[in-house]
Amino acid sequence: MINQIINMLSSNSPCQFELVEQDAEQFSFYRSMSSNYHRFLAVVKVSKLMKPNELNQWVLANTPSVLREQPTFAKNTDVVVLFELDRLADVIDYESEIFALEEDSYSFKKHVLYYSQTELDLLNKNDTSNVANLIKDQSKFSSYKKSPMVESEYGIASRIYIKLPFLSVPVDESELDDPCQLADEYLQKVGLLAIGNEFEALTSNSNNYKGIVEEYIRGKMANSQAED
Repeated sequence: MINQIINMLSSNSPCQFELVEQDAEQFSFYRSMSSNYHRFLAVVKVSKLMKPNELNQWVLANTPSVLREQPTFAKNTDVVVLFELDRLADVIDYESEIFALEEDSYSFKKHVLYYSQTELDLLNKNDTSNVANLIKDQSKFSSYKKSPMVESEYGIASRIYIKLPFLSVPVDESELDDPCQLADEYLQKVGLLAIGNEFEALTSNSNNYKGIVEEYIRGKMANSQAED
């Protein structure tokens, strides 16, 4: 299932990845069909995390020759490592190994996509072709933010987007609020809108803002003393 989601997202991404070769659940190799990108993608499933050099050699040994012969294959290839956990909370035990893989700059750019079967089952209850819409669900995001280590469909969906570097987090376009209106609403709330309007009227025909402010303050102080 995880491979199906990655296949769908990668083919619909700006890179327009095309599947070149797949070996059951263990290996999937892609190349970009977009003229704007010269990238490759390898998705590999492991039962245990390897050292960076071991993973590099393992991927190269199983790479189709049509890709391995490309001069920029090693430099322009992202390797997504699928690593299934018994429980999401177990990821704490593998943090150093994940860090070592993802920070290794030799040969490939590596990204460890960890998940649990419980998360996959939760995600499977949703329309997997609409993972992008799941990411935009604010209520699910709020729940995930409160308990990020609790297994949820939002957790694995967001991790997929984070670990596939060619994907952009989907957002809905909206019009920005008028900043002037927001400012007026705030001034009204704190009781300063009338003063703001006075300044606006006084400075509308002059650039001598400092002199106008000083004169305004002197006038206010004189009025205050007269009232006393």
